[in-house]
Amino acid sequence: MFAVVQHILPKRLLSRFVGVFAVVRWPLIKNILIRSFMHSYAVDMSTSKRKIPEEFETFADFFSRELKPGLRPIPSDSTTITSPVDGVVSQSGIIQRGKLLQAKGHTYSVAELVGQNCSDLDGGSFLTLYLDPSMYHRVHAPIDAILSKTIEIPGKLFSVNGQSVRGIRNLFCRNERLVCSLQTNTGAVRLVMVGALIVASITTSWPGPLSPYRRRVERLPQDVQFSRAEEMARFTLGSTAIVLVPPSFGVLDRFEPDSPIKMGEHIGFKHDRTERP
Repeated sequence: MFAVVQHILPKRLLSRFVGVFAVVRWPLIKNILIRSFMHSYAVDMSTSKRKIPEEFETFADFFSRELKPGLRPIPSDSTTITSPVDGVVSQSGIIQRGKLLQAKGHTYSVAELVGQNCSDLDGGSFLTLYLDPSMYHRVHAPIDAILSKTIEIPGKLFSVNGQSVRGIRNLFCRNERLVCSLQTNTGAVRLVMVGALIVASITTSWPGPLSPYRRRVERLPQDVQFSRAEEMARFTLGSTAIVLVPPSFGVLDRFEPDSPIKMGEHIGFKHDRTERP
């Protein structure tokens, strides 16, 4: 029923409407919105650098709040691939014949997800992470890499929670998303940021594309590179991040669905081309 309702909802109009309130600076409205959200979603503000509504300029500023410094230590081992977000595992596994697992009984196409053929990913691994509304919503680089290409892909704004993942086929390929190719000397890792219902924007840390996306556009950023765990982007409200690793670069760990993961935690390892995971 939840999936059916989403098909008839004016999702983009609803998201824009909420987006107007997200940037209101009038203290009375802004503080009421933030306090109501904190209460409704039991937000743990002990992890935040700023603690109270009055410290945030807007609701959007609160939602993309930064963590306290030093709260997410990064493994010193240079072979470690780290989680780009705080999230909950939706699915993880091997990319088989160009397909990813969305939910039990549902698969979808890698090529459709990223907007182009990616034969280099066959036999690689993937990790899909859901960010619920109460979580930290900044996205960080899982590896040291050069941002060689981005593809902005317009789409719907279905919710990406567990009910939607189980009930809406091809969900991630239908939603708006930003695909980032992180190039290394042993292969390109793809990080896909998926927009969702009420998500007004995906804001990048470099002078990148502005969402919502009107048409499919490929860009070749110049002189943009990231160190592992460096901030890349920010979401507004709940969303999903998908990490795709080619076998030439490394392998991701297998996780049970609903396993919690923090940004900077070990999610896999990289290896030399001549090694096998």
